[in-house]
Amino acid sequence: MASPSQDWPGFAGLSPEEETYKKIDLVLSSANFAHLKERAIHSRRKHYPSLPFDIDCNINLTQFATGYNNVVLKITFSDDICWVARIPYRTIDDSTKTSLLSEIATMNFVRQRTSIPIPRIFEFDISTDGPFGYPYVLMEHLGGRTLDNVLAFSIPPQHHTKVAKQLATVFAQLQTLTFDCIGRLSCGETADQPVGIISMDDDGHHSPGPLETSLEYFYNQRHAQNRKISPCTQTMKTHIVIEDRVRGPFPLCHLDLHFGNMLFDEEYNLVGVIDWSSAQAAPLKQLSVCPELAIFPALSDEENQPIVDFKKLVVQFLKELEDDKLKGKDKEEQRLALLSAYMASERVELMHYQLMTLSNWARMSPWLAKRIADIIYGEHITWEQLKKVYGRKPLL
Repeated sequence: MASPSQDWPGFAGLSPEEETYKKIDLVLSSANFAHLKERAIHSRRKHYPSLPFDIDCNINLTQFATGYNNVVLKITFSDDICWVARIPYRTIDDSTKTSLLSEIATMNFVRQRTSIPIPRIFEFDISTDGPFGYPYVLMEHLGGRTLDNVLAFSIPPQHHTKVAKQLATVFAQLQTLTFDCIGRLSCGETADQPVGIISMDDDGHHSPGPLETSLEYFYNQRHAQNRKISPCTQTMKTHIVIEDRVRGPFPLCHLDLHFGNMLFDEEYNLVGVIDWSSAQAAPLKQLSVCPELAIFPALSDEENQPIVDFKKLVVQFLKELEDDKLKGKDKEEQRLALLSAYMASERVELMHYQLMTLSNWARMSPWLAKRIADIIYGEHITWEQLKKVYGRKPLL
């Protein structure tokens, strides 16, 4: 596989009339990249004192990757070592700075305490009035590349077992990073203080917290949208709570662990997990939700079978890792609900559908309501009976 930066499109695919194009163009034309180059060289020397005196670097402004909030540029040093610079191009306010600091704290925390492959952060500046003109983060270039589709479809079958085991290891290690309350991680403005929990993003939660129980988390999540969701989908919330985990411990959740945020080498070894911007301590149920393990409603059972089989492998390896971890633990710890058991149950499907109802309610609500009713009530109550109870208002 080629280096990911070789596939970075730059402005290709963006129209000059698009807002994203204009914002990125403004960053590239107004930021002080001579200063950023100096900072990269200075930081490299700081972390590697034995470098040659004449070390230099180049920042490619024509070939870059674009995320929802950031533009990512490749920095190539004269000894062929590569870093990346990630620069926010959207509105930069106090909330943006808090989110950036939280992501930095999370990446450092996970990198120090697990073997999950995460880019090393060398330097950052969250100010907008500094010499560069924008916040930036200088970090390690991991190599590898993202895949074009969900793992079960884009990875050759002979590599499924290996990749499933790697993904299970990510889940197992995140499950061990636990906190007493729910929220984002923070290590202060310099990211070198003891880790603490701060509120979640206000946009996603009616009560951003920090929260002390999973009940608060789920019942306040997307509060405004909940009024639109059919009563049947609201009912499922009572079926996703794990009683012995209501007050924690709460594991660290990536919240966006899909094929676009995982980097693989030519042999499909996982070499990077990126984009921790949404990560937070959250209920165990939230950790169980992974787009890579969810079937597609529009596909047939046969078409979805590779995902079903891949998920079984992930859960199997996760359980083996959990069992090994629990050896020698006291009975209290052994009684706690584990992620593999939750992921293997139908309740994880309810958890996934809850998120779908929030983001795609108008389009998916009828299908979701029927599927959720089938999971909750089975053959005891029919869809027609539920419509008689809840059907006074149209689903759409």
